[in-house]
Amino acid sequence: MRMKKLPDPSERNLIPPDMDYVYFENSDDHLLEPKELEYSPVNSWWFAECAFLAYCHPGFARMAYKLAGFDDFRFLGATGTECMVSWNSQLAIAAFRGTELKSFSALHEIRTDLNAVPVPFERGGMVHRGFLRALDEIWGGPEGLQVILDGLMAEDPDRPLWITGHSLGGALAALCFARTPQAKGLYTYGAPRVGDKGFVNLFAGRSVWRIENARDPVPLVPPDIPSIAFNFGDLGALKFLSSDGAVLDKRPVLVLEDHKARYKDAKATLDAKLKEMSSSIALNKEGLKASRQILKEIKNHAELTKREWRMHMQGFLKEFGLSVDDHQPIFYVTKTWNALVGS
Repeated sequence: MRMKKLPDPSERNLIPPDMDYVYFENSDDHLLEPKELEYSPVNSWWFAECAFLAYCHPGFARMAYKLAGFDDFRFLGATGTECMVSWNSQLAIAAFRGTELKSFSALHEIRTDLNAVPVPFERGGMVHRGFLRALDEIWGGPEGLQVILDGLMAEDPDRPLWITGHSLGGALAALCFARTPQAKGLYTYGAPRVGDKGFVNLFAGRSVWRIENARDPVPLVPPDIPSIAFNFGDLGALKFLSSDGAVLDKRPVLVLEDHKARYKDAKATLDAKLKEMSSSIALNKEGLKASRQILKEIKNHAELTKREWRMHMQGFLKEFGLSVDDHQPIFYVTKTWNALVGS
């Protein structure tokens, strides 16, 4: 299987939905691992596809799931919340849609994103009021999401239920997972923070994977500001997709002072070595010739070291700088696919 080229924002529109993308392509060669609780490159790619597909029209999504081996499908929608539930005899998947900027509901969804006042969550902790209200739009009632999920798990208790979503969809997926203790696991992509430490503790011991892409700014909000009671924390275990496609276990942190200190230490060591060698070499004719050659080599090495450090710093700046483009779900499906086939 070949790795895919990352999309160029200057050449195509990255904002979903994307009806031209081939969802679950080559999935027959990379089957889901529904009982795997540890991080799985296969599952990470599959659920990224589901989270991306959640932006599409439900009729289109139903056919995509059917082609991928899921015969059953339910769609739930409200003013600014949508969820697709698909299942077969092996597993069930609930995928929440993120903020759809192309739709008429975008204004409502953006208002949901910004409504960050913490409110109590029934199972513990404080959570983002807008996210909780958005989930409640489709949660209750005889045709609500809770009834559907409870029915699926009662029908076959051994069938794993996985929950996923991108962006706002990831936040709703986290709340849904917290309300569904029987669910097997959760994968979120570029999701904002949902609640405080009390809420985050509800996920202890459960299979929860938080996927973040390079310069995506959304996982960094809402901020953790205790002075104004904004104690939002990160939930689950992080898998960070770096700019070069590597899957890391922590988010890189750029500490300029640390790198400046390292550079100064390296330069001081080099200067001391130069001084030592200059004084130790005999200044006879051959010794002088030799010392000049050695000094020239050391000088060349110093210049190379400076260039390497400059490139190193530029790479860190690129990694740490934020870009809304990196938030788009197409990057998550492409990078998780490349990580899968690259491994």
